[in-house]
Amino acid sequence: MMPLLLPLYVAAGVLLACLASAASASTSAAQTEAARTLPASSRADVSACELAANRDVAGTLRAFMLFVDFPDAPATGAGGETPQSLRDFFLPAAAEWYAQSSYGALALDVTADVSRFHRMPAASTSYGWERGLAADTHYRYIQDALDARRGAVPPTDVLYVAPTARARALSFSPTFMGSVAARGGAHVARKAVTFGLDAYEAWGALVLNHETGHAMCLADYYPASGAAGLHWRLGWLADDQVDCVAAAPGSTTHALTPLARAGGPKAVVVRRDGANALVAELRAASGLDAAACAAGVLLYTVLRGTRSYTLADWGVTVTVTKETADSVEIKVEVS
Repeated sequence: MMPLLLPLYVAAGVLLACLASAASASTSAAQTEAARTLPASSRADVSACELAANRDVAGTLRAFMLFVDFPDAPATGAGGETPQSLRDFFLPAAAEWYAQSSYGALALDVTADVSRFHRMPAASTSYGWERGLAADTHYRYIQDALDARRGAVPPTDVLYVAPTARARALSFSPTFMGSVAARGGAHVARKAVTFGLDAYEAWGALVLNHETGHAMCLADYYPASGAAGLHWRLGWLADDQVDCVAAAPGSTTHALTPLARAGGPKAVVVRRDGANALVAELRAASGLDAAACAAGVLLYTVLRGTRSYTLADWGVTVTVTKETADSVEIKVEVS
C-alpha cells in the first residue's frame, strides 16, 4: 500500500513554535553539538524508530540505456537530437546526484547504446500511455524496445528506455517494478524505467533519479532532493546520525546539521507507535538543496498503511481514493 507522506515545509523566520530559524540552526546547532541529555521516559534505542527499510543500498548500481523512436514519431535530428545528446541529457548529472546524495555510498554506472534510435514496431499512440498505464501494456512496450534493438542486453540492475522527444504521446516516465526478460526468456534487468515527455520538458535528469528510487522500492511521493528518513532507510545515514524519541512525556534537545552536508546528526524521529512517526531534519540552501525556495527545519509525518489524514486545526482531510503503480488520486475536504 502506498503510504501517505505529509511534509510540512517551514520557512525561515516563520518556524513552528520553538524550532530554531534556518540561520541559527545552520550556524550554531550545525557547528556545535547541542546537549543530548534525554530523560529516561523519552529516550529510546534507535532501532525502535526504524522505518520500513531495505538497508544498505550501496556499491555500484548498474544500468543499461537504449533509445527508441516510432513510425508516427521518427527521430529526425531536429534540434540536434541524437542518442548521444539524450544520453548526455541524463548523464553524468544523474550519477553525480547519487554520489552526492548518498555521500559517496552509491555509484550509478550506466552503459548506453548510442549507436542509433531503434525503431519500435508500433505507433507511440498505441501503447495507451496515460495515467493508469496497465502493467501488461507497459511490459509489452519494454519488450518491444528490446526486440527493436535486435541484440542481447547484458543482465543489469535497471533498464532505461529513452524515446525521442518527438513521441509526445509518452507523457510521463513510469517505472516497471517487475523483473524484465526478453521475449526469448533471457533475464535482462531487475526493474525498468521508461522515460517520457516530463523528463524533457519539466524535470530533466531528476526523473532518472526519482524513478530509479522506485527501483529501490521507494514509494511516491518523496522529495526530489531526498529526505533524511529515506537516506537512513537506504543505509546512507548511520544509526548514530539519527536520534530516536519515544512518544512519552519529557523534553529532549537535539543538534541537527544540514542533510546536504556529509557527517553529523541528521534527523530526529519521534516514534508514535509501530506504524507512525514524526521526522525532523534541517534543510539549508546548499548542495542538492541549493535552489531551495526556503530553508529551515523540515517536519514530516510517515504514516505507514494510512489512507486518510486530518489536520484538525485546519479543518482539512486528505484521503487517498485511488492508486495505481505510478499515480494516486486524492480527495481534499475542507470543513
